Amino acid sequence: MHCVTTLVVKMEISRPVLPPVRPLHRPRAEAVKGEDADVQAQLQEMQAEEDLSPGAMRQRFVDSTDEMSAAMAQFRNRRALLKTDSGEDRFERVLDDDVLPKVQQVLRAAQTFGVSAELLAQLRSIFPDDSDLLLVLRELLRRRQMEALTRKRLEGVKAEVEATSVPRRVKAGINCAIKARLFGTLLQRQASLLRESYRQFLEGMQSNIETYEEWITSYGFQHREQVLDFIEEALTTDVMSLDPSCSSIEFGDLLNKLTQLKMLRSADGLFVGHLLRYPLVREHNDCESDWVVFMLATLQAPEEIDQTLDDMLGETFLQTTHVDRSTLLQLIRQACHSLPLELFRDVDQVHALLERFDELAELTHQRALIERRRDA
Repeated sequence: MHCVTTLVVKMEISRPVLPPVRPLHRPRAEAVKGEDADVQAQLQEMQAEEDLSPGAMRQRFVDSTDEMSAAMAQFRNRRALLKTDSGEDRFERVLDDDVLPKVQQVLRAAQTFGVSAELLAQLRSIFPDDSDLLLVLRELLRRRQMEALTRKRLEGVKAEVEATSVPRRVKAGINCAIKARLFGTLLQRQASLLRESYRQFLEGMQSNIETYEEWITSYGFQHREQVLDFIEEALTTDVMSLDPSCSSIEFGDLLNKLTQLKMLRSADGLFVGHLLRYPLVREHNDCESDWVVFMLATLQAPEEIDQTLDDMLGETFLQTTHVDRSTLLQLIRQACHSLPLELFRDVDQVHALLERFDELAELTHQRALIERRRDA
């Protein structure tokens, strides 16, 4: 099967969706529905092992520093081996490329431009990110040997940047920089991209599912778990920093959001794992990323399940027997039933979703009976 390479939840098609029918008795459905309890038990066990309660999450924030200590030690040792007299280690939280040559450009600009507005514009062209620019300015101003006029100009620019920038974004960018470097190497992505993802997480402008989708789009389906690990590690560092980006109340809300995202990750693994263990499911679509797309689409718009099924299964579903259709629908129903209610916007939507699955399964079962009589 052809895997989904970009996250597209809904695809336009010309075929009509499956027709609604009245609920009927479901003799065929009972053959596979007995696994619902096992699926739910698996999810509960997975969640119990991970312990997603807010209290446990706070404890994990403390524990996570120990878990990362080995990686951080290796990172520091590598930097110590590579360290030279250039002083590059003083700018390790600056995520811009070619830091030292650009620092020299900053000094030359401070000696050339006398007007603060012009100097600020020039420095922002060198370091577009305010976190990077402030780190560079603070480090330069720590130096004792500097012309008085140059120092005065840099101090003026620093004050202007601090006054016009968004404090949360600047502090978050500084606090998560080392983590962004570590995970950037792991994911083979620019550290600045990870830094921006952390800032967006703090801003909380997107729903949890939209955030999850954004990570898959930006970093690739195979890296979605590592991105969540980065967000957790970055938040840990931010909370424990001397100058955190958020208040304790705001961090509490972010802990809850992180808990929901971890629950979504757990549900993701169980949902896909449950479906792909069945040969019948794999015959229709064996692509893990496609089923994650299906799950996210179902969570966001359960009332559109007919269209989502059509997008997912397509022509192969129409070409199979009615018996296999009924069984396949029941297997997908079980996987949807295993999803935590907290991931849906409305509990009533869950009941309507399951009822619609029952209707569709019964419809295909009735057609299967007709098919058998015809073949007899």
